[in-house]
Amino acid sequence: MQQLWLQLNDKFQTLSLREKWLLTLCGLVVLSVMLLIWLIEPTVKANHALSGQLSSTKQTVQRLEGDILLATAKLNKDPNQNIDLEFKKLLTESQQLSEQLAQIIENLISPSQMARLLEDVLAGTKGLKLVSLESMTAEPITGGADNQTRTGYYLHPVRLELTGSYFSILTYLNTLESLPVNYYWRSFSYTVEVYPTARLVLEVYTLGTRQEFIGG
Repeated sequence: MQQLWLQLNDKFQTLSLREKWLLTLCGLVVLSVMLLIWLIEPTVKANHALSGQLSSTKQTVQRLEGDILLATAKLNKDPNQNIDLEFKKLLTESQQLSEQLAQIIENLISPSQMARLLEDVLAGTKGLKLVSLESMTAEPITGGADNQTRTGYYLHPVRLELTGSYFSILTYLNTLESLPVNYYWRSFSYTVEVYPTARLVLEVYTLGTRQEFIGG
């Protein structure tokens, strides 16, 4: 090692002054760089560790931001959840009501036959005089507590007014009751005008799926 150092020293001595200065300057630069690396290497490692920590923290923040957005979306959706539940409840009630009405309508006389039935029975009963037979405006059937749920069915009322004796009117009503068809009575008014003539005002109705007037 010493011999190598002596050889290098001999070669250095043979160099010109300018070459000596350049070589010395290069040596100083190398030493400075090595010293700089030795001093900043711990800092670089620390920075790498900090960079990794920052990257991990950034990922955590991004995940939390995603969770917050999801939570916000759920929070914004919560008020509508009650509305959705109420809507489903109303829809279920409407479907149940529609099914019940469908079963009832199967056994009811059709709206188009209602007025004709009343008139035919009247024509077959002696001692009666028809004053008026009026098909009234169809009324939509609503369901639910707020009466805002449409069922798709309509109530078709008919107003009948006639005069005749007590027994003729009684026969007419008994005949209507005995017919193998179903309908509903809405109102009934019986008054005696000049004995033995009385006046009957009767409103009956049936149900249908269309908003139409009953013929008659």
